[in-house]
Amino acid sequence: MTQSLRYNPRMPRFRFEHPQNVDTVFNLITSPDELTRRCQALGERNVKVEASESGGVTKTQIVREVEQELPGFAKKLFKPKNTLVEREEWRCVDGGYEAKGQLKIVGTGATIDSTIRLSASGAGCIYEIDFQVTAKAPLIRRKLESFIGDTALQSLRDQHAHYARRLGESG
Repeated sequence: MTQSLRYNPRMPRFRFEHPQNVDTVFNLITSPDELTRRCQALGERNVKVEASESGGVTKTQIVREVEQELPGFAKKLFKPKNTLVEREEWRCVDGGYEAKGQLKIVGTGATIDSTIRLSASGAGCIYEIDFQVTAKAPLIRRKLESFIGDTALQSLRDQHAHYARRLGESG
C-alpha cells in the first residue's frame, strides 16, 4: 500500500489506499477524537488536539510527546522523548481534499513540510503525502534528515494501519 519503505529525499512520498470514500476518510483524519485515539494507540503521550473549520478551511493541530530509540549519531541532538507539533490546513479541491502541513520537533530545529492529497479512486480513496525534511545540523544534516524521514514513513504506515482498523470497525 505504500510506495516506498525508506525515505528518499529526491522522492519523499507515502501513499495509502482506503476502501472507504474520500469524505469518510477525511472526517476520520480530521476528527479531534480520532486524532487523539490514533496518537494514544501509537503510544504517544500528553496528546492535545485542536481542530477548527472556517471559510472552507479545516485546521488541525496535534501536540504530543513521542519516545523512541535513537541511533548514536542522533543522541547528541535529540532526547529519547521529544515534543512534536503537527499542523495541517485542509481545503476541498476537485472532489477531494488537499492540505499543507508542517511537523516540528520542538527544540531541535528539525521540521517536516508536507503537501497531502486525499482523492477519490473508484469506491474508495487514495491518501498521498509528499514531504521534505529539514534538519539544522551542519555535519550530519543529510544523515539526520534520512533518519527523520525513515521515522516519518514508519509513523505514516502505523497511522494508516490504525485508520484502516478504525474504518473497518465502523463500516
